[in-house]
Amino acid sequence: MVLGVLGVGYSLPRYIIGREEEIMFGLFGDKSEKEIKQLNKDAQVIIDHARQTFRAELVRDIALQSGEHLDRARKVFEPNPIGLKRAIDDYKRLHQEARRQRQDVLLSAFTLVLIYLRSEQQGEPCQPARDIIDGFIAEWAHAE
Repeated sequence: MVLGVLGVGYSLPRYIIGREEEIMFGLFGDKSEKEIKQLNKDAQVIIDHARQTFRAELVRDIALQSGEHLDRARKVFEPNPIGLKRAIDDYKRLHQEARRQRQDVLLSAFTLVLIYLRSEQQGEPCQPARDIIDGFIAEWAHAE
């Protein structure tokens, strides 16, 4: 269980905290359909939580940080499955560091970045998650 952005008792989805070997080796069946549903749901949940919990300027910071880090991921990592995997690993590390340091704005931003990158990995079925995150970032783009 994790203390932090989503409160006490909320455990982070598997795609954020790891345990990919279960998915990779298929030991417990195909997880992709479940992950697609989870990603599409979590994008809106994280954004709604931020809007309800944080002041407007912090919500703006979350959107701007998410946009900046998505731009960084696109520039630094190649747009292929290996580059996407490296980006996900990098942002998992950054997410863990933000959680350790209790940086709620970065934690929320990195969560959205991870959802976005994972949804790119899943392809077209996860387009709704990307659209939600893109809309959230665009909503605050004028506030730079």
